[in-house]
Amino acid sequence: MKVTVRNTGNKTEDFGIEKNDDTAAIPGQIRPDSTRTVAVRVREDRRTRITVNWANKRIGTRTVKANCDKAAAAPTPTKKPDKLPHTGPDATVWARAATGVGVILTGAIIFWYGGVWPRRRDQVFPKKNS
Repeated sequence: MKVTVRNTGNKTEDFGIEKNDDTAAIPGQIRPDSTRTVAVRVREDRRTRITVNWANKRIGTRTVKANCDKAAAAPTPTKKPDKLPHTGPDATVWARAATGVGVILTGAIIFWYGGVWPRRRDQVFPKKNS
C-alpha cells in the first residue's frame, strides 16, 4: 500500500504514519511544496487502519484490506474422495458427558455416606427433663 503525503506549507515538516497492528510508526520529513509517497506493508486478508499524524494531530485515516491472489493456488482434485468427511460429534462431547455423570455419581455417594456415617446408638447429649 502506498501513502502519499503533501506539504503545502513553506517549511519542512515532520510526519508519522501509524498502523493498528502493533508495529512501529513510520517517521518522515517532507520539504515545502512537495509530495512524498511512502510504502506501507499491510497484512493480507485483514483490515488495517492507517493514520497519518503531524504535530500529534491526526491528518487523515483510512481503513484498507489487502485482497491478494495466491501465487500458487492449490490444484482442484479431479478424483472424488473415497471416504466422506467426518461430520458427527467429536470425542470431546462424550468425554464431557462421562465427566458429568461421574461428578453426579460421586456427589450422590458422598451425600448418602454423609447421612449414614456418624450413626450412634447411645445418646451423646442427655435430654433435658423439665
